Amino acid sequence: MKNHKISTVARQLKSSSKTNSTRVASPSSDDSKNSFDGIAGGKVPVSELRTRTLSPEELEQAATELRDQVEALRPELLPLLGPLPISGRIWNLQQPSDAVAFSALLQDRLLCLPELNRNSPCYSARDLVLLYTKLKYLETFSQAELAGYANAVTPASPSTVVETAPLVRVRQEEVRVVRQLATVANTTELFSRLAALLHIPCHGDAWNEIIKFAANALPFAEQTESLLVRGSDDRSTLCPLTKTNSYNASTIPFSTDVARGSCTCSSISLTAFEHAERLRKQLLLNSLSINPNAQSSSEFFTTKMRTARARVATCLGVSDMIRADQLRVLLSPSGTDAELWATVAALARLYSGLGEEENLPGGVGPEQCKVTSIITAGGEIGRGSNSASGGRHFSRLTPSGEAGTPGEPLRKFPSGLVDVVTLPARDDQGAVNRIEDRIKELVHEKLDRGSGVVLLHVVVGTKTGYACPSMSVVDALAGQYPNRLMVVMDACQMRVDRLLYREWAAKGYVVLITGSKFFGGSPFCGAVLMPMRCVFEMEAAAVECHSEIALPLGLEDYFSRYDIPEDMRHVRERLGTKMNIGLLLRWETAFVNMEPFCMIPPANVSAICKLYMSTCRAKVQTSWSHMVELLNPPEPTESDSSSTVTPIDTIVAFKVCDQNDEFLDMSALKALHTLLAKDLSDALPDDALAKKRCLLGQPVSLGKSGAVLRIAMGADMFNEVYIRGKGESDFAAAMEPLFENDDAILHKIALILRHWEKLHHQYIEECVEPTTLEPLKPLSDWNFSVKDTQVASVVHQMQQDGILGGDDAEEESKLAVVYDLNAIDMAFQALLTSFPGHFDHRFAMKSCPLTFFVKRAIENDVGLECASIVEVKHALRLGCPPHRIVFDSPCKTRRDLKFAMNAGVEVNADNFEELEIIREHAEAIFQSSFPECTPRYAGNLPRVGLRINPLLGVGTNACLSVSTVQSKFGVPLTPENRAKIIAFFCANPWMTGLHAHVGSQGCSLEMLSQGAVVLSELANEIDTAAGTSRIKVLNIGGGLSTNFDGEDVSPTFAEYVNVLRRKAPQLFERTGRMILTEFGSSVSSKTGWTVSEVEYVKTHPPVDGDNLEQTAIIHAGSDLFLRTCYRPDLFERRLSVYNSAGLVSMAPLSVQNVAGPLCFGGDLVGRRVELPTISRGDLVVVHDTGANTMSMFSRHCSRPAPAVYGYRADKEGEISLELLKPAESPEEVMSFWG
Repeated sequence: MKNHKISTVARQLKSSSKTNSTRVASPSSDDSKNSFDGIAGGKVPVSELRTRTLSPEELEQAATELRDQVEALRPELLPLLGPLPISGRIWNLQQPSDAVAFSALLQDRLLCLPELNRNSPCYSARDLVLLYTKLKYLETFSQAELAGYANAVTPASPSTVVETAPLVRVRQEEVRVVRQLATVANTTELFSRLAALLHIPCHGDAWNEIIKFAANALPFAEQTESLLVRGSDDRSTLCPLTKTNSYNASTIPFSTDVARGSCTCSSISLTAFEHAERLRKQLLLNSLSINPNAQSSSEFFTTKMRTARARVATCLGVSDMIRADQLRVLLSPSGTDAELWATVAALARLYSGLGEEENLPGGVGPEQCKVTSIITAGGEIGRGSNSASGGRHFSRLTPSGEAGTPGEPLRKFPSGLVDVVTLPARDDQGAVNRIEDRIKELVHEKLDRGSGVVLLHVVVGTKTGYACPSMSVVDALAGQYPNRLMVVMDACQMRVDRLLYREWAAKGYVVLITGSKFFGGSPFCGAVLMPMRCVFEMEAAAVECHSEIALPLGLEDYFSRYDIPEDMRHVRERLGTKMNIGLLLRWETAFVNMEPFCMIPPANVSAICKLYMSTCRAKVQTSWSHMVELLNPPEPTESDSSSTVTPIDTIVAFKVCDQNDEFLDMSALKALHTLLAKDLSDALPDDALAKKRCLLGQPVSLGKSGAVLRIAMGADMFNEVYIRGKGESDFAAAMEPLFENDDAILHKIALILRHWEKLHHQYIEECVEPTTLEPLKPLSDWNFSVKDTQVASVVHQMQQDGILGGDDAEEESKLAVVYDLNAIDMAFQALLTSFPGHFDHRFAMKSCPLTFFVKRAIENDVGLECASIVEVKHALRLGCPPHRIVFDSPCKTRRDLKFAMNAGVEVNADNFEELEIIREHAEAIFQSSFPECTPRYAGNLPRVGLRINPLLGVGTNACLSVSTVQSKFGVPLTPENRAKIIAFFCANPWMTGLHAHVGSQGCSLEMLSQGAVVLSELANEIDTAAGTSRIKVLNIGGGLSTNFDGEDVSPTFAEYVNVLRRKAPQLFERTGRMILTEFGSSVSSKTGWTVSEVEYVKTHPPVDGDNLEQTAIIHAGSDLFLRTCYRPDLFERRLSVYNSAGLVSMAPLSVQNVAGPLCFGGDLVGRRVELPTISRGDLVVVHDTGANTMSMFSRHCSRPAPAVYGYRADKEGEISLELLKPAESPEEVMSFWG
């Protein structure tokens, strides 16, 4: 797709947007200004234009400039423009406030319904819909853009400041509601919130009519680029900053200079986007129609989905087979999701005729049968295919919008009835595996010896373009086992002869297809050509006693009843009721290329393909053999060379060599793939090629043989060449622009390789963006500790749900560690809001390394501090960007250091000997990567710092104070060491950080602040000695004490900041230094608690002078509360008692011990504590156990680690519980001992 011409103003705005906006347009201008020089001869400032009347000539020019702005910065609004309204307003669409206002204006014009009375309920519903559309548009903005929108004030004169204040308040309220959209419980709550913003009364008959109209329109009340993502999975989700998905494609019609990624996914073209917008408009306007003859939203959508299925059938040439009841088309959110339909068909087959004797081998009963899914070409098909075929989630987001856990079964899915066998596409050397013999062996083994149904996958078009296994083998097996072997033709690449679809359907094979690969539809959209026998079997299974097994409940998270034909009414009843608008729109974008392509005569398709592929390969081999190596396609699997089963040759796969003539590995190719898709002109402004965005097929691993990138022909290229060539009677001439673009791809690869380190650092390492956050709340709202009254509610809920208590409860249900998930998010937000922006934070993993907690840190834009190499690997595994990880262990091995530094993790050395190891490794990196003339400090090392001991002595808790003369941590800051430290920093310019941690529980705020003062003073001395700003990072550690005596958070982060401002004001000066913190226990302690059932109570005989009455035995002791049991004087815990019903105990008070289950006399959680008299079966809660509990778990006595639960409470006090980590099984405990 060619770049469109962009005017001077648009280019200026785009150039400025590179530093101030997430939007990127191409091409850009080097002249980076924030003004509208193109208007009124470049002499009239914006402020004046906003307040005076423009001449007709100026209005015309402003309209042209506005259209160019939209094209450059907000292309998703292009289809809405139409004739531009005459207005004197000057829009700056780079600014979020203007962009949102302009979008709202266009949406308002779209819903201009003259038949509506302004006092009618439908008109009020229209206002709700427009507001919702506006808020959903805001939801796509980054945090920085939302802040800019909420606080934007651009008055033309000081007198208008008062007028704009209410507008700012409205915007701030809109942003607040945006953050609530994801958590509203139902549409009633949603409409109430929207009505409050519009001051519409939420009561009476009129309100009921309003929400009826609004509910009809709500599914379509988002902008098209957002709806295109709906009803898919997390592969399609757009990053709020880059506006691209994980494959670097977008649903926003930005200009892509070179599109060669159709074997993975494609960015949407403007033409396709306009088709989708037109369809959305039809759906939206119909939903708000007051015409009594109009179809309901549901009926209208049903009609559109029926039409989409018919168009698929027409394109594939099987419409007559549908009319003859030979097959049905079932739509699917993606090709991967379509695998579920094949498995459901196999389950239905399993239950449809297994009682018939001829279907089963001798001596085998139905109860012994299951489905075996044989996946071929593993590694060269979609990553989620294995999981989907086995009835397991493959993404964290399901098409219904509900969360999924990859690898976990769908709800109620009979995973025990489905086995998946995967046959790899290639061996370790990268050669294609010939799997026909293995397939025959597997099929015979499964079907001759007892398995019920085999689902055999035939991949017609792998990621690198070959097919497997041989169709002659498949056809023979299908003939041998006509009832129990089901063949699935995976044709998702769609690079096959059109006649094959009829052939496969006639054989009764299940065929998986897509519109988002070869045909370039917006990612993703799939479908299944389902043979009629399978349809009948599924319909029968849906109403029989095994319906919940054959069509499990979890299918409704993936498929809607609108996706499949109306005559499959029993199956439809087992599916979700939500309309998948995104799926319909994505198929609409696919038809833009699919329908024209299917009109091209097959001979012309073949001619175009052969000419392009031969020329492309020849050009690569002759001109670029020094940089790339073509992957030779494997020999066809068919013995008959005339077989049409071999996929159309449309994929050029190649390896890439770096500057050292070594092939890039998979990781490097992923980075190259990303860099190719980006406009790199801000890093390389003098090279025009840097602006060009090239979207290729994602890298494919070839085992130990490396990996390849892919240039793929798409249907759009065939259509373009055919139309142009037909006019010129010459396909070769029509193809020249394609070859020029291919050459541009290779030139850009060469450019990237020449500047690899710089580009990798700027665009890959520094561009990892956090998950969208909740808005920052006022500090007064952040008392994030778990309140005792809420604990009581949760304990009662857990008892009611059978998680705790009950005479028949298993041991695992008698103990749980529980976290308040809202409190966790509030704790992180309290941390973020309390410190200035140049402070960055790392959560100390050792305090709570539980996966869910660490993920919440990452998602709340908090990095991680790691005290072991395993913690480092844990952090990396959970997706924390390496540069946001700090490795602080006092006992790092050479291997640990090498791994961490090579991974890009920040390292703080603990002593001079460790510094020497780091120096050796750094110099080895420099010497291997750079010539001798390169300065020693060049290269791409992660940040390296040194931990110092400021020698401040002990706090009130000596065992946790680490700033004593005898401390094992850091380099003691003696005069001699001080000089040595300064000298080392001066001699090694790659040393950029200092770190100090005074201690934990028991250190006063003043003591912690003094450590920061010492650190800052040393940093200044180093900078002075080096003659430059050498210290870039000051890590002041953590150590904030936790209040274990009550439920309130004390001291707070804000209180610590106030002391820091007084004691260490230099930290708050904007010197360019980043200040890091490493809080752990102070974040996590108050967010969790532990509850145990009382197993036994032992009454003690009276002793003179001793009022101890009894000891209660619970299931938690020094295995969880090591510090409490060994140092009760320093780590006493609050305890509460609840009766067996989960209610607060009202028993009389008495002095008691609360003991744990371990064989150790000091295993006492509570010593001589006054509590309600405990009885067997009561529940004891230990408060404030969110930190240093599970992380200090002891294996003494081989007790299993308890289950971990999380909960959230809504405003009405309703509690929702979830299992975050199951209890250890006895087998898992025993495996620890070897």
